[in-house]
Amino acid sequence: MKIIWLHGAPAAGKLTVAKCLKDEYDFKLLHNHLTIDVSLAIYDAFGEKDFFDFTDILRRKVIAKAKELGVGCLVLTSMTCNQSDTVEIKTFLDFFAEQGIEVYPVHLTTTPDILRARCVTEERVNSSKLSDAAKLQEILDEMPFIPIAHENTLSIDNSALEPIEVAKMIVERIGLSG
Repeated sequence: MKIIWLHGAPAAGKLTVAKCLKDEYDFKLLHNHLTIDVSLAIYDAFGEKDFFDFTDILRRKVIAKAKELGVGCLVLTSMTCNQSDTVEIKTFLDFFAEQGIEVYPVHLTTTPDILRARCVTEERVNSSKLSDAAKLQEILDEMPFIPIAHENTLSIDNSALEPIEVAKMIVERIGLSG
């Protein structure tokens, strides 16, 4: 099984690109908010107690099941910041290696102005996603979103690219016909 691990700042276009991979290339999709929403169903607040550990356990269980079911390509999204999430990233990379899963971390980046504009779109406002430009700026000031350090990492600045173009670049990178 191959995993495309889309990561980057809020509003970087992770889910939009992931949906293109799903719709155009028949990838299965495990996006960040699926497991966050499950966790929010039982926790009182985002991030309380062992929220993040539990959410990551859910993700690993789903990924292991996907492999067991014979899923060929899965796209995973997360708002991972390589500097502050070192332990989480290592845990996932070790898990992928133990499971015999090929991982291709793809870091999506764009300009801060575009991130702020995307942050307040109707789709984000009507979801559990971050949709407050001021809060986004606080996060950007606090956490530099950098690529995961891995031999298969690909960084893409999607400021001027359509999501389908980014999806095609990813498919070509992992050696699938497009």
